[in-house]
Amino acid sequence: MHAKKKVLVGLASLTLFDISAATAADFPVKAPLRPPAPIYDWSGFYIGGHAGYRWADASFSSPGYTVQSFPGFGTGDVPASNARFRPNSGLVGVQAGVNFMISPSVLAGVEGDWSWASAKRSIASTVAGELTDGLGFISQSAPELELTWQATIRGRLGVVNGPWLFYGTAGVAFIHARWSETAALIFEDLVPPRAATWTDRKTLAGFVGGVGIEYMYAANWIGRIEYLYENFGDFDVRHSIVLQTGKLDIGDVHKLRVAISYKFSP
Repeated sequence: MHAKKKVLVGLASLTLFDISAATAADFPVKAPLRPPAPIYDWSGFYIGGHAGYRWADASFSSPGYTVQSFPGFGTGDVPASNARFRPNSGLVGVQAGVNFMISPSVLAGVEGDWSWASAKRSIASTVAGELTDGLGFISQSAPELELTWQATIRGRLGVVNGPWLFYGTAGVAFIHARWSETAALIFEDLVPPRAATWTDRKTLAGFVGGVGIEYMYAANWIGRIEYLYENFGDFDVRHSIVLQTGKLDIGDVHKLRVAISYKFSP
């Protein structure tokens, strides 16, 4: 009797096991939980710093002029002046701006920046000539161009792809330029030499445009690489032993910068 009960209990247990196994096999296997995709919020104010390099190309031109030893004596001609300056240098600075998402993938913004740099280039020249009365002379000049700080105010428009931003930018740029020249006129015989020094400083405004790439590597931190082109046109500068006015054209300035910014939560 006890043996029969044991057999019946065993059969019942096997049956329940089979049913449980079959039922468990019918349930779908759940995929492992994945962490939610990160949300990149590009809107809001930001501030940061940058460093890079500046390539500048400036040209100076002035017409020729006439010199003489004393009023009423012979005269001589000094030819027109043409010189090219390339005051290249590194730069460091700060930037600040604000971004707006005008669609899920299109960003617009405004940014201002200020950069410090200092580059000087000088070109010395010597011209020999003869006055109409036969007196020989030498005209010497040593012009120098120095470019220092710069600033820009620009609009930005770009495409957002997750942590990446690809943008174009354009606006107005400013640069501080210092021009100076030391000139000398040396005559033969006992005629005393003459010398003059001129200095002109000016803050110029011009056009700036460029492109850049940004990467949001943390919720509030953004890295950047950026290229900017600037053109400031020309302005008048004084030069020569006999006061003359020449044109200094700062037509091409190129900047390549890397930057890091902290974005405040909107």
